[in-house]
Amino acid sequence: MKNRKSPIGQYILEGVGDTDDAYEYVEELLPLIGEVVLFFNALESDIDDLICSDISDRSDHKGLLVLHNMMYATKVDLYERFKSEELRICGWDLPVFKELISKLRECGTLRNRVVHANWEYTNKEGYTHVRFKMGRDGLEHEFLQFSVESLKGVIEKIIEAREIIGKFEEELEEKHYEWQREIANRRNDSA
Repeated sequence: MKNRKSPIGQYILEGVGDTDDAYEYVEELLPLIGEVVLFFNALESDIDDLICSDISDRSDHKGLLVLHNMMYATKVDLYERFKSEELRICGWDLPVFKELISKLRECGTLRNRVVHANWEYTNKEGYTHVRFKMGRDGLEHEFLQFSVESLKGVIEKIIEAREIIGKFEEELEEKHYEWQREIANRRNDSA
């Protein structure tokens, strides 16, 4: 997605550009915006499930109490802490882990850009107001150029993150089984 910035004038709409035809541009994007929400919510639910399992393998209740009202970024941080500690304790290095955490954070950022965009402030070129920020030149509008292709790209990144988290968890589970077999074999050898 291309981005651009423009200074904010005396009023909030200064620097936004012509947004008279915003709905006509956004109309074809609406189903894809919905898909971003759908797939992102599934990703967040995956993370919730994994955190609950890390907290207790008997019930999700305590995990859900911890996760209640927790923002996505905080959940990713918590998931990272649990898994980093697990990898450290076991002495395992799974290179995909850092890539996974990076992708989870990127998905959160992309989802926020899509969901919190002010779609009524979309100009003829498809640049949509996503936030205000303090730049080098003072307070600025930040715009992203959303399109069918860029939103499909966001969806693909979210689906890819779900696939990577699944593969990582499978690899971690296999490591645990190998570790348990190794311990059992040592016990049998020493008996």
